[in-house]
Amino acid sequence: MSITLSDYEIQRRRELTQKLYDNTITPNEAQELTKILEKEKKIAEERNEFLALVGIVLLLGMAAYFLSQK
Repeated sequence: MSITLSDYEIQRRRELTQKLYDNTITPNEAQELTKILEKEKKIAEERNEFLALVGIVLLLGMAAYFLSQK
């Protein structure tokens, strides 16, 4: 069985990614975004989607950097 994101996770990822870009994300939201991105990373790895994987890893790095600054 393959892993998928729920509709809620997809919408939440969009919201939290925008907040990350706007620098208005909270530490709890950054942790939530990290969990969703880790799941999305596994999906991209499973499907051999290299470009998606690169984008996801960059977002994970941004979220980790944000958390390290708080």
